[in-house]
Order: sequence, then C-alpha cells, then structure tokens
Amino acid sequence: MRPAHLIPGLLALLGLAHAGGSSSPTALAPPPLAARPVRELQLAAAPDGSLVLAVIADEGRYSSGRGTFTGRLLTAWRLTNGTWRQLGRVLNYRQPRPLADLNLALDERGTPVLAWNENYGDNNVVEFRAWKGGAWTDWGTRYLGEDVTYAARTRALAARGGEPVLAWGETLRDPPGSRLTVRRWNGQSWGRGPAFNDLRAFSRAPALALDPAGRPTVAWLQGEVLASNVLAARWNGAAWEPLGGPLGRRPNTYVASTRLALDTQARPIVAWLEDVNGQDTLFASRWTGARWVPLGGAVSSGLASSPSLTLDRGGNAVLAWVEERGGVGQVRLARWNGSAWRDFGVFNADARRDARSPSVTVETSGRIVLAWREDVDGVYRVELRRLTP
Repeated sequence: MRPAHLIPGLLALLGLAHAGGSSSPTALAPPPLAARPVRELQLAAAPDGSLVLAVIADEGRYSSGRGTFTGRLLTAWRLTNGTWRQLGRVLNYRQPRPLADLNLALDERGTPVLAWNENYGDNNVVEFRAWKGGAWTDWGTRYLGEDVTYAARTRALAARGGEPVLAWGETLRDPPGSRLTVRRWNGQSWGRGPAFNDLRAFSRAPALALDPAGRPTVAWLQGEVLASNVLAARWNGAAWEPLGGPLGRRPNTYVASTRLALDTQARPIVAWLEDVNGQDTLFASRWTGARWVPLGGAVSSGLASSPSLTLDRGGNAVLAWVEERGGVGQVRLARWNGSAWRDFGVFNADARRDARSPSVTVETSGRIVLAWREDVDGVYRVELRRLTP
C-alpha cells in the first residue's frame, strides 16, 4: 500500500474490459487445521492432480526478553481424491518463532518447495524445505539472512529438480542502490548470477518463473516509490535480455505487487497494481515475443491488493485479488477469455466478513481452485472453492 495521503480517490470507470459471467463454485473442505488464526496461505496444483496447501497460523504469545511476540506454525497439506493429508509435521526449524512471507513453489514433477521468514529479536532469516522421498528436507544450514529487513523480504521463489530457485534483492550502500539476482544452491552455498536490474536504482518486488529448460524470466519494480516502472527480462543462457520497456499504463508512477507466469511457449504474462487517481488498480499484460500487449483495461474496480496470478490450460490469465469495500476485504476472481475479463465476482463465504490472502491455481483438469482466509468470529480460517471456467 502507498502512503495514506494517496489512497483517497475514485477509479475512472471508463474503458473497463470486464465481461459479465457467473459460475457455481463448489466449496472444498479445508484441511483439519487446529482452531488457530490463519495468517498466510499458498496453494498450488501438482501434475498428478493433487493440490498442495501451505499455511502459517498463530500458535501463542511468548516473551523474547525484549518484549512479547506471536509464535506461529507452518504446516503443509496435500489433497488427493478428496482427502487432505498433512505432509510431515510443523515445518519451522525453531519454536516459538514469528513467521512471515510464505512462498510455495512446485518443481516440474510437482515437488513442493517452501521458503519463509523466521524472526527472533534482531535476526530475520529465510528458511527452506522441500518434500522429498516422503519427508521434508533438513535445510536449516541453508538459511539466508541479511542485516537489513529489505534484503530478507524482497524475493520470489521457483523450483527446479526439487531445489529452490530465488529472485533475491539486496540493498547496496556505497554507492546507494539495490541488486536483484537469481540465486541457486550450488551444493555448498547460494550462488548468485548477474544482476538483472539497474544497480543505481531502488528495485524491489521481483517475480520469477522458469521455462522448461530451467531458464528464468523475471519482472520487478524499479525506481523511487512514487515514480517507478514495471520491467521484465529473461535469461538467454548468457545474459539478461530485456523484454521491451516499462509495462505500466503510465510510466514513472506508483506500482506494486508484481506477479509473473509463463505460457506453454514460455511467453510471460505479468500482473501488477498501479495508481489510478489515488487508488491501487490491477492490470495485466502479455508478451507476444516482440512487444507487450495489454490484457484489456483495469481488472479491478475498487481499491485492490494481494493479487495472485495463474494461467489456465489455454494460457489465459486467471487473477484473484482483494478489493476493499467499506473496510471489508472482498476476494474476487477474473479470467481473461481472449478478448475481455470475465469477472466471477465476490467469493467471500459471507460478504460481510473480511477476507484476505487469495491464492489461485488451475488443476490438470482445467478447474480453477481458489483459497483464501476469512474472518469467522474474530479468527481467520481457510476457505476453498473450485469452479469450472
């Protein structure tokens, strides 16, 4: 979210590319989580038809010696033939710990790989695990940490061969700037490739996807907070190759929340939030191989946040996001049908209750599955819906 003084304002409704449409989503029972507040979740569809859900939930209040904090637990679950099964037990390496910034990625075979932040006192580290051979890896020694919070939080996760692949951000101090790189574990340490951003500019919010050969494509934000651009590049095997120029509908403005997915021809679709008359508005564009083509106009009509992007079997974008209505978050879903956005409307189980953290995926059958967390009597709980587009 941008500074508060920019939030007020109205979205100009002219030029919206929404097309009407409705569906009858089917409710899926969530996994048997303990009755604790859910803080974050991530959902992914595996090639074998199963679903993988990772969840961070509150566990209790504790003292660090400097003050109190909320301990949280990370768990992962797989849905196969209508039954949820927990993958292992609690995944954070240390308990109690504050946890945040959950990432879930599946490799080409559907192996789940997780990354998250564990924090205690002044230490903010990124931890990793992968589900291999029926158990979670013990990668506690692989943690990544920096002495500034920005470096530990500006990242994206993909997976290849059961291993994490990171787009990673670091702050540069002399001269000031930032560095975004793709990092892989080389067996002993985290290797770092060439930077894909302008080192002199403030760069952040990378998004990452891998083509079938494991070559990365990235998108990110570059520039000062209120005068930034969305940029994209791909690794051609020897160097970073820029993909056109800025993607934003207006250059040098407030942008946020970059999302990226590759179609079957490894062409990227990018989604992001952009300021429109003081309101965060969701947009998307597709790379044709030669230029960026906007996917219609604004996807959202209200103040938008927390976008989640996936592609259907035809390579069309499917977006979920939150819109604010009277202080209540409404989870919405839309699909690009080739010429316009089909808006599936609000998915809250109860439109009066606050809903957050949407995560959308597409099963091998082509069905869309949407997960989010919703406030039920003061406790956020997991909701899941499945629909056929």
